[in-house]
Parts: sequence; structure tokens; C-alpha cells
Amino acid sequence: MFPSRRFLLWFSVGLSGILGFASPTYAQTRTRTGQPYPTVSKSVSWSVNIPYVTGGGPEQQLDLYVPTDRHGEPLVVYIHGGGFDHGDKAGDSINPNNLQWIWQGYAMASINYRLIPHALWPAQIEDCKAAIRWLKKHASYYGYLPDEIAVVGESAGGHLAAMLGTTSGRRRFDVGENLDQTSDVVCALDLFGPTDLTRLPSLAEKLLGPENKNSEELRRNASPIAYVHEDEPPILIVHGTDDQLVPYEQAELLADAIDKVHAPYRFHTVVGGGHNPYFGLNKNPKTGGFDAGGGGIGLFEDPAVEPLIIDFLHQHLNCHCGVE
Repeated sequence: MFPSRRFLLWFSVGLSGILGFASPTYAQTRTRTGQPYPTVSKSVSWSVNIPYVTGGGPEQQLDLYVPTDRHGEPLVVYIHGGGFDHGDKAGDSINPNNLQWIWQGYAMASINYRLIPHALWPAQIEDCKAAIRWLKKHASYYGYLPDEIAVVGESAGGHLAAMLGTTSGRRRFDVGENLDQTSDVVCALDLFGPTDLTRLPSLAEKLLGPENKNSEELRRNASPIAYVHEDEPPILIVHGTDDQLVPYEQAELLADAIDKVHAPYRFHTVVGGGHNPYFGLNKNPKTGGFDAGGGGIGLFEDPAVEPLIIDFLHQHLNCHCGVE
């Protein structure tokens, strides 16, 4: 004979009491995403591994993300970090690329560039400029605005973004194809990038090669602050005071140099901020890994950073963002 339903209920309640199981309780909480979201774009097409140099390999390719429910919007170009010797346009689980500005209504491109030791400076900036020229040449085909291009980069990518900004209007490092187009950008966002290699001997040796590490001229050639001029586009600089990889001083040096020529910029300091994407982890000199602890918080933990970036892009790009 099967036990009755009443017996089973009594048995289960009694067993819960004996074993100390608590009855489940649920908090009644509702949350809602605040600004700068919700988003503008609703769908995006994704084209990957597009060569921007004829015959170039994977390091001279880009990925392109274009809203399909909008047309003729500005383009934001993302440049990955990685110390100039690693990293990829697609990002990875430790270093996801910041492509969230797609949903603000912009088209976006994420570009690769040649890495050391296979290619020393100035190959990296030459590639970035070649990618910008290619993107301008093919704007009508993909459906974004060729003369409304911003560039944003983190760490090594921040250095290259700053180089693109400070050399805009000067035709420096433009070699190769599509030279009927310029590599000028409307604005640049430098997120914790190195700016003065004369003060970073280890990075200078890495980027320039051991035989050129002591060349003051070549160090300045690879430094964004060497190209600052009054007619350059606006630059947004974001850097953390506890950065263990690229000293906070590097951001101050760039801001001071721009001050002297009276060019436009915004400089946001994250007090206690470390070096993204490692969220403040400190490099262990004994192991070479990021396992020493300390070093500050991730910059995007500062709630002011994301709205600041979006406001900067909206201010300087001719975008119909928010207009349905």
C-alpha cells in the first residue's frame, strides 16, 4: 500500500526540522538599468578578418561591427593592448575588448597590428594609420561616415590612439596603400597608455630593439608627446594613480604637453586605479606573472569612466544617437 499524501507531507516537514533545513525565502527586489543605457542600436552585422593591407597576414586585419537598423553613423576604432608583443582584435577571456559603444549607435572596428619582435617601431603606428585609411576608403560600402572616426585604445593601444590623435593633420607615418585618404581622426581616447618613451627605457628597448634603446631621437619618435600641436583633435586621457605597469606620470606628461600648446583635452584621474585589464593586479618581478597582489582597482570600476567616454564621443562625433 502506498503512503498517503498527508503522511508524505508530514514526513518531509518533520525530516526538514530534524535535519535543520530552512524553508526557502526570496527577497522581493527589482532593479532597472540606469543611464547611459538602455541602448540605441538593436542589431549589428559582424564582418571579421578583413585585410586592410594587400597580402598582409592576420596582424594586418580588422573586424567591423555595423548597426543594421541604422545607417550613416560615425565609426569608433578600437586598438587592443598587450605590451606591443601580444593581444588580438577579438580580445580574450582576460582582456575582453571594449566594444560596448556599438550599442550607443556607433559602428565599430577592432584592428590588429604587427607585433614585436617580428616588427619593430614604427610598424605598429604605420599599420594603425593604414587601417584608418582603408576604413575611410570603404566607408560607403559598409555604411558609416568616413569623416567621423574616433579612435580608442588601452595600454599599448592607448599609446597608438594618442599617436593617431597627436599626428592628425601632419601626414606622419603614412606609408603604403590608400594614400589618397588621410589617417586623421576626429578625436582620440587614451586609456592608460605610455606617452613618453624617453622615461620608459625598458619599453623603449622592447619597441625599438636593443640596438636602438639608447637613441634619444628614436625614443622621441615613438612618443605621442613629441607630436602634440595646437590643431590636433581633442584627446580624452584616463589613467589610474596606482598603475603598476604604465606609471600615472605618463598621463600627466601628455596632459601637460597639450596644455602648453592650448589644444583641447580631458584628463580623468582614477584615484586608486590600477592597470586594466588586470584590474589592478601587480606584476611579480620574481615570477613575471601578475600574482603579487595590490596595484589598485580596475578603471571601469570608477562609475564616472563609462559615462565620461560616452559623453566625449557624443560631444565630438556627429552621431544621431538617441534619435530613433
